[in-house]
Amino acid sequence: MDSIVIIFPYFGPLPPQYGMWRASALRNPTVEFMFFTDSDVEPAENIIVHKMLFDDFRQIVQKAFDFPIVLDRPYKLCEYKQAYGYILQDYIKGYDFWGFGDLDLVYGDLRTFLDGEALSHKLLLGWGHLTLLHNDEDANTYFMKQADGYQNYRDAFTTTSITFFDEFGHKGCSDKWRDLRPDDCWLEEPFDNVSKPKQAYHFCSLNRGWKQVVFEHVGNKLYMLRFHHGQLEQQESLYAHFQHRGFMKDRVTDYDRFLVTPRAVIDYPRHFVRLRLRWLCRNRCLMTKYYQWRDYIIWRLHLDYQR
Repeated sequence: MDSIVIIFPYFGPLPPQYGMWRASALRNPTVEFMFFTDSDVEPAENIIVHKMLFDDFRQIVQKAFDFPIVLDRPYKLCEYKQAYGYILQDYIKGYDFWGFGDLDLVYGDLRTFLDGEALSHKLLLGWGHLTLLHNDEDANTYFMKQADGYQNYRDAFTTTSITFFDEFGHKGCSDKWRDLRPDDCWLEEPFDNVSKPKQAYHFCSLNRGWKQVVFEHVGNKLYMLRFHHGQLEQQESLYAHFQHRGFMKDRVTDYDRFLVTPRAVIDYPRHFVRLRLRWLCRNRCLMTKYYQWRDYIIWRLHLDYQR
């Protein structure tokens, strides 16, 4: 079985989804998760923790390059994600694949999807919430390769602006892999990137099209649930990503089986299950309008402040 390590340089308070992230990571014992952090991350059998300050990690990144980099705040780390295999090569020796991702998500059974066929490729998935690369010199240095029409890594690493160098849609690394080396890429989307509150306060899978859903995590499996024409349907997910939901609460007492709902992570109901699931899957149009107006007002205030 190919070995996998997913890397998390993370500095500052952990997100409210961390509890369910950790529970789902522990239920994937054949995948390892490596932290470089000043946060309160407890080591486990498959969770490796390197305690350090942000400036300590910035020095590790700087030593990998012969020009002055810009890494002035933790958020700027997203620019360096596809370079972790090069920067952290001393830490990931012996792994067949390395990856990066986010903590505001919950995993399903990773090995169900990341099987032999998927792992025959150099780059898998390609999104900021979860990407894997083969651990070899070719893949680890591909971020440096120059191509007309694509971002230059030196430009991304020497500006204070966020260029989204690591993701699709900005002529960065993932675009370059997909466009120039498609045969080396596994770009399936068995995951769910959930709508932001201003797009839909209730959960909608932006990439797989299901609307007004909740997520059930049981054992090491993750399922997206919906009511369609009165029938409860489910679809297995590699992971679900919950961005811009800092207001989520973790109310779980038993991580063996829990639900992820728009407002909170909760225990799976014991009584009136179907009725409660239907209620949790409802269309929350008023809350969507609230977040749309809230974000609009914040945007206008920001414009007025700049003037």
